[in-house]
Parts: sequence; C-alpha cells; structure tokens
Amino acid sequence: MVKLQNAGWFDYIRFVLSFSLLMFSSVVTCYAILTQKTGFWKEVPGWASLILFILVLFGLGLTEGLQLALVELKRQNPETYRLSHPRAYALGEIASQGDNIEKFLVGRQVIVVFLVFFAAKLTSVIPGQDFLFPIPQWASSIFFETGLLASIVVVIVAQLTPQIVASIFPVQFLEIIIMRPVYYACLFMEFIGLAHFTWILTHGLSRIFGMEVGKEGPLVIDSVGLENAGYKAEKESNNKKERAERSV
Repeated sequence: MVKLQNAGWFDYIRFVLSFSLLMFSSVVTCYAILTQKTGFWKEVPGWASLILFILVLFGLGLTEGLQLALVELKRQNPETYRLSHPRAYALGEIASQGDNIEKFLVGRQVIVVFLVFFAAKLTSVIPGQDFLFPIPQWASSIFFETGLLASIVVVIVAQLTPQIVASIFPVQFLEIIIMRPVYYACLFMEFIGLAHFTWILTHGLSRIFGMEVGKEGPLVIDSVGLENAGYKAEKESNNKKERAERSV
C-alpha cells in the first residue's frame, strides 16, 4: 500500500494523472448515459440508466472485495475478532466449511462477468453521436465506442479500491451487514448451475497435470498463519475430546 505520508513527488504526479483520468472518464461516461448516447435500451430514461450504473458499480465492489476479504481472513486468528466482529467471524466459519469457498468463487465469477457486461451495455457509446466536445473519429472509435473510458471508472472505483480495502481490513470489511447476503447470492449462482461444467473441467485439468489431493505442501508460511493453524488444530482436538466424552 502506498502510504500517503511517505509519498514522494513521483507518487503525487501519478495521483494527479490518475485523478484527472478518472474525473474525465466519469464526466464523459455519465454524460453519455444521461443523454442516452450509449447502446442501452432507449425505453429506459437516462437518469434511470445512471442509477443502474451506480448500482452495478456498488454490486461489483461488494463481490470483488468479498473475495479478497475471505482470502485474507485465513491469515487472521479467529479468536482475535470472534467477539468484536461477530458477523465477520460467522461468515468466515461458514465459508471455511466443506467446499464453500470453491462454490463461492464459481458463483462470484458468474456475477462479476454479468455485471461487467451489463456495465459495458450501459456505457458503450453509439458511433456517430454528437458529444460534449469535438472528437476525431479515430478517438471516438478507440475510447468511446469500445467503452474504454468507462472501464477506467469500473476498474478504479468498483474493482481495485474495494479489493485493496478488503485486503487491508478483511475483518472490518466482512463485518458490513450486507456481506452475508452477497456471499449467499454467490452460492445461489453456483447452485443454479450456469457454470457447473467448471467442476468437470477442474477435474480434467488436475488429472492432466497430475495434481492430487494430499500432494500440496504446507500452506501456512508466516507467524500469523502458524498461530491460526495451531488454533484450528487445537479446536479440532477439543471437538474430538468432547465427542468422545459424550459417547462415554
């Protein structure tokens, strides 16, 4: 992460460049949507299309951030946030059961692809449209009609920003009340089977490259992970003891 207090002159140049590009892309994209100069359905008013675009960015940000937060959560000791962040703890426990993570990844990717293509439909400018300022045909073809400018808004606002926030603050990100419904939405998308053939392809690919369960080395390589692994091992041992005592 680039710490603002330690940023140098080169960082500030890039900040200004990126901010300028984002503002320009946002103005152009919003203007095109509001004036219905995109390929979206003309029956939908421009203001409604803009609201849809904002909702798409919001949904995309949630699904992108959720993946990073669940990955980073494995590096945390659950006991450090079990009481302070109960929603994050509960969601982490659910996600760690069985193959829920793999199912989540499948459903999440379906949702992300749908949202990205829907955003492209909302923002791709129709050729030959008059615009805010004169635009050469080659520039219009490359930057406007392809949706390239809109993709800058999508990438910075709805993908990179929530991903970085979730990777730095995974527990607090998962504590947001809407994260569990988003997680279950991803599981539902996997359940309906739109991408169910992925499991067959996964099995075939692993067989082709000789990948087998049990051949993987230890995944935990840092002190936080080791502490987490020790906690899980201790928890499993205690559960076995409790089951043994009940049986007696």
